[in-house]
Amino acid sequence: MESIRSTFATARVNKLIGRAFSAAAVLLTAESTLNFLGQLNYLNDLFAWLVAAGLWSTTAVFFYSFWFGAARYSYLRIHALYVIFLVLVWPLLVNEPLPSDGSFYPWIWWATSTAWIAAALSFKLRWAILYYIGLNIIIQAIFATPFGGSHGPIALVTDFFFTLLTSGTASIIALLLRAAAERTDAANAEAIESAILQARAEAASREQQRLDALVHDRVLTALISAANAATATEAKAAGDLAQSAMTKLAEVEHSGQQGPVFTEDLFDSIMSAARQIDSGLTASISEAQNWLVNPDVASALTEATLQAVQNSVLHAGAKAKRELFLKATASEIKIVIRDNGKGFRPNRIPKGRLGLRVSVIGRVEAIGGQVHISSNPGQGSTVVLEWVKP
Repeated sequence: MESIRSTFATARVNKLIGRAFSAAAVLLTAESTLNFLGQLNYLNDLFAWLVAAGLWSTTAVFFYSFWFGAARYSYLRIHALYVIFLVLVWPLLVNEPLPSDGSFYPWIWWATSTAWIAAALSFKLRWAILYYIGLNIIIQAIFATPFGGSHGPIALVTDFFFTLLTSGTASIIALLLRAAAERTDAANAEAIESAILQARAEAASREQQRLDALVHDRVLTALISAANAATATEAKAAGDLAQSAMTKLAEVEHSGQQGPVFTEDLFDSIMSAARQIDSGLTASISEAQNWLVNPDVASALTEATLQAVQNSVLHAGAKAKRELFLKATASEIKIVIRDNGKGFRPNRIPKGRLGLRVSVIGRVEAIGGQVHISSNPGQGSTVVLEWVKP
């Protein structure tokens, strides 16, 4: 079965971390700018302004992304890499001799404050560690030269570990929050997958019971016919019934795949699984004409319904109530999931809402069905799944 991964917690935590960091980055960039202006008399003006403008641009881009855009962590990676460039070209920016008593710190020292966390959030762990150590070594190496203020060994070691402790602590906190969110997503995904598996099992079990009863009836009819056969014609008819019963029995016994299920069994299994996700959910069947549903269609409708219920649990708010309505006419299945929660604007569904985009809309459209979403902030949400016989 394809794994369903809800990314609600991770996407939200990532965005919150990104917003907090980008807000802090603006303040830190302002601090580095003040130091930049104070050190202009030592620098090549034109080159210094161009390099500083690049730093401000990368900061502005990821700030906009997390507060007003799609929250792309790739912009953090660009910022972190640009800071390496900034540090490497620093000697080229210096135009006048710098103080050599160890009291001078290049303005790029403050610019790197944002680079550490940007790297931790956007790189894989091993690359983030290499970034931390490598950039810190480069900076301290520059500080030891006349281009960086001629710092002594004690100051260099102190600054090295101070940077690791302060920026490292902030980065570790951010990574721990992200890891906790990923564990929450994994638990949500497992809960949905468990409910889906149970729903499939219940539907298959009901269908198996129906087939068992059918085979039982055929065998019993064949035995009765054989016992009451008084003529050759009746004996032949009883033999034909027995052969038919044995053939059906063999088909049921050797069938290793889930077959079609009746709409009544499908609805019962969906309601049972949905109540596992939300014990307070109200479920009802308004109409259920009983006909066999293709297993692929049954699975897709089950998974989409349970994901829609799970989305409501995650997004609608703690006080929201949910209702589930199921209907099967002679040619159509219609499932409605409704809540009275926070609501949202369907045309502004975040890209992180994969549960809605992929596991609900995508699954239903894959079997030729349609999904209709009606919602507004503060007015709850209604998700309608429709599938018509081809």
